[in-house]
Amino acid sequence: MSFDGDIQAAAGVQPNEGLIAATLLHCHPARVIPQVDELGADTSSLIDHLLTSAASLKLADNVVSCLVEVPEPEVEPAEAGETDTAEEASTEKTAKKAGKSSKKAPDTAAPDKQALEDASRDLVAIMILPSGQAQPQERFFAGDALLGILPHLPPGDLTSLARTVARLDVVSERLRTFLVTHSDKDISCRMLKDAHYVSDVDLLKVIPTGSEQQLRLIARRRLLNVVVCDALIETGNAAAILELLRNAESQLSTSAFVKLMPIVVGNNDLESALCNRKDLPQAVGLEMFWQGGQNLRRYLLTRFLTESAALGRVMSIGMKVDAIPSFGNKPSPEDIEKLVSQIEKGDPKAADTLSGYCSISSETARKVVNDAGGEPITVVFKCLAQSRRVMAEALQRWVESADCPINGENRIVELHAQFDGMSFNKARMLLAYWDWAAREEGPFST
Repeated sequence: MSFDGDIQAAAGVQPNEGLIAATLLHCHPARVIPQVDELGADTSSLIDHLLTSAASLKLADNVVSCLVEVPEPEVEPAEAGETDTAEEASTEKTAKKAGKSSKKAPDTAAPDKQALEDASRDLVAIMILPSGQAQPQERFFAGDALLGILPHLPPGDLTSLARTVARLDVVSERLRTFLVTHSDKDISCRMLKDAHYVSDVDLLKVIPTGSEQQLRLIARRRLLNVVVCDALIETGNAAAILELLRNAESQLSTSAFVKLMPIVVGNNDLESALCNRKDLPQAVGLEMFWQGGQNLRRYLLTRFLTESAALGRVMSIGMKVDAIPSFGNKPSPEDIEKLVSQIEKGDPKAADTLSGYCSISSETARKVVNDAGGEPITVVFKCLAQSRRVMAEALQRWVESADCPINGENRIVELHAQFDGMSFNKARMLLAYWDWAAREEGPFST
């Protein structure tokens, strides 16, 4: 017998009413409710039939749960006292549960200080075992385990531990980083001083906020690469930079030497250390001429100016294509007299006159005529192919003039000796470097 027949036989429900009920069972309740309202009394009659039918009891339960919203029984408000009692009972019950749960979770006591110290010593003992008794993997493992103990150790123990770890070749990288970058300067300095290897990443972490002692220890380390050296120079710390310049194994780039030029001005130790670097670029060394004293200038000229047949060839080839300043033609005696007189009187036009004679930049010419040492003007007169007599007479006039920056009787002898010891090609080479620097050309191009 069909499903509709079962319902009809059991409760006298008509077939079309059974179909309606079955259809409603497969609909979403939110969509069924409007349909129930439209069916009205017939639907209510259908539900009554289903409820009284033993054969379709399960079906009736489903229909009622979908179509009929059973209201919750109204609860009369309790008296104020009863409410408070219920809340207290609930609170008491919750407290008891919390107490039971706290009893179930035993307290985890912090490790004993002595136990931590003993554990750290034991782990370090494993790390220093010879290769025959412990493999590198095991020593790395001991170092990694030690990381969980180090934050609980006092600074004194950490310093002692750092002294031991610094001398080990096989060390966990994280352990070394922890000690090198430690906030306690003594611990960090111990590692920077004794550790054979410290990564560049760790050094770069320390440099920005490092103390002078830390910076000096870093500057003394072997084989410092360009990046670390640049970071040390950026700090501007004179003591650290001096250590860096004296470190023959530090790797300085050309740009680093250029940055160092204004930093070392006025500091004789820094200037001397910079100019004595074997890797000092020739262009930077000859530009340093302007900010050095007499002894430093003499040393730079001796070191970088050479004389051979190749120098003349370089000059002629470079001048043909304007890669090297041509320095113009030899001026007449009248032109030289005009220049000497302007320098003697301190005339500002002297720079323009010199610039026109030598075909050099105005900036270079101003530096030459305003230099108190007098060495640059002797270089220019050698480039202009002037005689020893002309040079000697000009020097005498300049030294005796109160308006000329060159002064001192002893300067006449020294400058004349420099003029005699410098060749024509050496002078043109030096002037070429000065003019390149002023024009930002050649090795000074950006």
